[in-house]
Amino acid sequence: MKSRRTWMRAAATGACVVGLVVGMQGQAWAGQVKISAVNGAGTGTFNSDPDGSIPGDSIRACDTKSDDWAIEVALDYNGDLVMDRVVDTRGHLAGYCTPWKGGNLTEGRTVRMYVTPVSGSSYGPPRYIDVTA
Repeated sequence: MKSRRTWMRAAATGACVVGLVVGMQGQAWAGQVKISAVNGAGTGTFNSDPDGSIPGDSIRACDTKSDDWAIEVALDYNGDLVMDRVVDTRGHLAGYCTPWKGGNLTEGRTVRMYVTPVSGSSYGPPRYIDVTA
């Protein structure tokens, strides 16, 4: 009986430690959200708060794979499927990241970020995530 209680205490303590560590990581990364394109050819990043030379409410696209696909990152502010802010890596070799493109958004506003592989005028399947300014 005593060993069962000891095991339960150890399990509860372990769960609390895991919860604390995961919670702290979430807060540490809250200012920047990065997602990969569906085809693995690159990433899109949203930066909510200014950080050194990186402006707040900004996006950036990075092409990481030599495969004739570029990466387009876009923000839809109004939920109307009209892209309000767009950057892409068209015309650049793999390993290129666009400059950050920012503009002030209302604090706490949720917008949708799309990361899409593009080749000329062809678009691959987009991946999207809702992010908070």
